[in-house]
Amino acid sequence: MKKIILLLSLILSVSGCAGLGVATVGAVMYYKTQNHEVASVDIKAPAENVYKAAIDAVEGNASVVIINKDSSAMQLDLLQNENNGSIKVMALSAEISKLTITSGLTSENETTPLNAVLKICKDLKIECKESK
Repeated sequence: MKKIILLLSLILSVSGCAGLGVATVGAVMYYKTQNHEVASVDIKAPAENVYKAAIDAVEGNASVVIINKDSSAMQLDLLQNENNGSIKVMALSAEISKLTITSGLTSENETTPLNAVLKICKDLKIECKESK
């Protein structure tokens, strides 16, 4: 029984959804605290494609600098106007990926994690919307 509870806890934490591990593809989860912002979405696309789209989006934004690129972990560490952030892509299956973008609090003239996630979805021609 203890193993089943641990397994269900792991599944729920990976999917970010309480529906017995079934993720809502395209629903962007976004939250903001006093110190940081996070946007995360499950995307119906292979992780490699999502990671490439993330790199292309960052390289196309002159105000964002890649300070570390770990292609094996599919993670980018970023700097935008002295504000740290990161992009992480994780394969949930062969066709479903989780994209998570975090940053310190953004100001009016900066790209927010939510805007960045929506841009990457648009670049991939995948519909994503902020979850309400």
